[in-house]
Amino acid sequence: MQIDWVEWLGYFASVVVLISLTMASIVKLRWINMAGALLFTIYGLLIHSIPVAFLNFGIVLINIYYLYKYYTLNEEFAVVEAHMDSELFNYFLQRHRKEIEQIVSIELLKQSQKALYLMRDSNIAGIMVGDRIGDILDIKIDYVIPMYRDFKIGEYFFIRHPELFRERGIRKIFAHAKSEAYADYLKKMGFVKVEGSQNTYEKVL
Repeated sequence: MQIDWVEWLGYFASVVVLISLTMASIVKLRWINMAGALLFTIYGLLIHSIPVAFLNFGIVLINIYYLYKYYTLNEEFAVVEAHMDSELFNYFLQRHRKEIEQIVSIELLKQSQKALYLMRDSNIAGIMVGDRIGDILDIKIDYVIPMYRDFKIGEYFFIRHPELFRERGIRKIFAHAKSEAYADYLKKMGFVKVEGSQNTYEKVL
């Protein structure tokens, strides 16, 4: 039986578009959706359907436009002290409890010495909670809500503006990677694995 690869290209493009709609991050959604639309554009040209090609090429251009706006947007970031007994902090923990407890239990988290809100355009994008030992912050959790998981927060605080931690007297940060994905993230943020440790990474600020 001869395989109609053009038809399979159409199926594959459909799957890519469907996958894009499952993304919590709007950036991932647009990148994957653009890939699917580009495949559909090629598919439309191959089957000589100008309307299909035209529509999907338009979607490609729209995605490029919004991705350009996103990557060139000047956003405001800040670190704000969080009080672990506050109603707002407890609301945040309960709101994202399912994901947070895959990393650390709420009870253990509440025993930590220091908690910070990671702010993005006046919105609470995530939290960083850990123990302060002199000028060292030992992170128990560095959690960012799904819609802001595009590395911008980490790049801003860990790479571009480490002085935001130094101003608080923090000179070194320890983090513990309980997954390969988090280990990869830490490496991208300039953390180095502590020699002899299983999953501990450090960054000198």
